Amino acid sequence: MQVIFTKGTQRYGQLRCVRMDGSATQTQMPEQGIAPHDMIHYVVEKRLHIQGAFFSQVRAGADISFALEHNETSRVIADKTEVWQTESIVETLQSLLWSGETPTYDGFIYLLEQACNSRDLAVPTVSQSDFEHILNEIMDLSIEWQGMGEGQSLTLKF
Repeated sequence: MQVIFTKGTQRYGQLRCVRMDGSATQTQMPEQGIAPHDMIHYVVEKRLHIQGAFFSQVRAGADISFALEHNETSRVIADKTEVWQTESIVETLQSLLWSGETPTYDGFIYLLEQACNSRDLAVPTVSQSDFEHILNEIMDLSIEWQGMGEGQSLTLKF
């Protein structure tokens, strides 16, 4: 699946996903000053091989909306635990990136534990190697994203 992030105004960009069968879905996404939330999702889900969260559901046919609009196939692969664990990972990374401090693995694990505990979830295993890879990829994408002008797109594969 192609995942296309298009730079918009200072308020909103656009996320468009084009599946292998040519069908597509899209939505607005808020600009944040760092890599967009959905771009962080992309990196996390791809690196950790998460099969039941956002992008896997979209690839399976769900349409992007505030609450994904599922088809039969995307409903089957959806995993509520993976969805919320992934959201906890993404929110933790956003918090670390917004802080302006250099993110550390220990800080990441601490905040991830807090996010999962608040949702009554088991804390997913994220190795230090995966954390560093995810962080480096997000930083690279964030620099590329920030250097883009309105209407320019970044196309990734999921």
